Amino acid sequence: MEDLEPSDPFRLIAEKCKEVGHECEITARGAQVELMIAFPNGRQKRWRRLSRDQARLYLTSPFPQVTYLGDFDACLFRDTRTIEASIQTHGIGPRQERGLIDIPGIRKLNDGQLPLDEELSPDSEPGDRLRPGDDWVLDVEQAQGLSYGVELGTVSERFVDFTTRFYRPGMQRASYYARPQMRDKFPTLRLVDVDVTRHDEALQLLTRVSDALFFETDVRFDVPLKLATARDRVRRRPRRFAGRSDVAGAAVRAPRTAYSEKPLSLYWYGRASTGVPLLEFLAYYQVLEYYFPSYGRRDILDKLRHELRDPRFEIEDDAHLSRVLMLASQAGKGFGSERDQLKATVKGCVTEGHLKEFLESDADFGDHFDGKALKGVARVDLKDRKNDLLNQVANRVYDIRCRIVHTKEDGGESAAEILLPFSKEADSLWPDVELVKFLAQKCLVAGASRLHG
Repeated sequence: MEDLEPSDPFRLIAEKCKEVGHECEITARGAQVELMIAFPNGRQKRWRRLSRDQARLYLTSPFPQVTYLGDFDACLFRDTRTIEASIQTHGIGPRQERGLIDIPGIRKLNDGQLPLDEELSPDSEPGDRLRPGDDWVLDVEQAQGLSYGVELGTVSERFVDFTTRFYRPGMQRASYYARPQMRDKFPTLRLVDVDVTRHDEALQLLTRVSDALFFETDVRFDVPLKLATARDRVRRRPRRFAGRSDVAGAAVRAPRTAYSEKPLSLYWYGRASTGVPLLEFLAYYQVLEYYFPSYGRRDILDKLRHELRDPRFEIEDDAHLSRVLMLASQAGKGFGSERDQLKATVKGCVTEGHLKEFLESDADFGDHFDGKALKGVARVDLKDRKNDLLNQVANRVYDIRCRIVHTKEDGGESAAEILLPFSKEADSLWPDVELVKFLAQKCLVAGASRLHG
């Protein structure tokens, strides 16, 4: 910092941060200097990296009055008693975007703030219609007894300076943030005149209002909205695990193997669900589930086969036939519990060596599978010599499956707490999704047959 000029915006911001108690770091990477500010976010902090142009903007902004809210791209502006949060539609494509700006009551803010019904009348000029990219606002009818106002609309100028919607670590060029189509036109939810100053109270108010408003908007207008997640929270999934086939220069070859149509369809459903971790996990689990009958009764079939092959077996001996009937009856009772069938399937399609290779393929896997990111889920520890690795993996996969499909109230096997979409646990699930995808691939390979022309 001593090397910076007195008028350098980085130096001025650092001095301001020291005055108000914000953590601030200035680091140099060769000739490049970076400024990082830690904003309050409840019991945590959210770090923002600023370019010099952004730092100049912050010098004229009361940034110490800003608190980020939870894991959302949302801020509480204490000085103006406003909460603003970035929103988006569930799903992608023009239908969703068009549905948002077609909600009745939207006013166009440019060109005279024309009401929507007038803009969409047959006599309207084509240029007057509300289009994606226009500035607009939807004044929500206030419920009696509420002390705060609610509105939807294009992002405010102030929130633009604090949004993480398009934030990427290492992004330094202010020109990126200056593109109108990137930063100035996305929609937000605003709560005005709020009587809260603490993070937890503001977050609770935001989630309570948005959950109710968005559900009713979906029911009435078929527009499914949600609060956008902070970009600095989203973690990019690593390159897939390829294993032994990941050989430099390997050529694509004509297939020699045919894979079962039904489980392969479930596998592609999982691949198409990338970005929806709970759905993706269950799709791959269904691939494993498809093979339960094959692997779950394999042990019993082997015992039955051995019984019939025994030279001492006599078809006229009732005791011998009784043993065969007993084994056959066991095969007709579902082949054991679902957890046991999963263990049999895992043991039948993958080796301990394959699993070790997979678990050691990513540096983050060890801490995740041996950590506490997911409650009530079996850990996987490569150093555990007392518990079979295949059983550890099967137990973990089954525990996660139960947390997705069971709630405490429905009497699931372990009465596990439900794993909610959009939660921190769901966002941290990607290593387990990769694990069950790997197991699904192994099952498909093990159940394949020779491809005939």
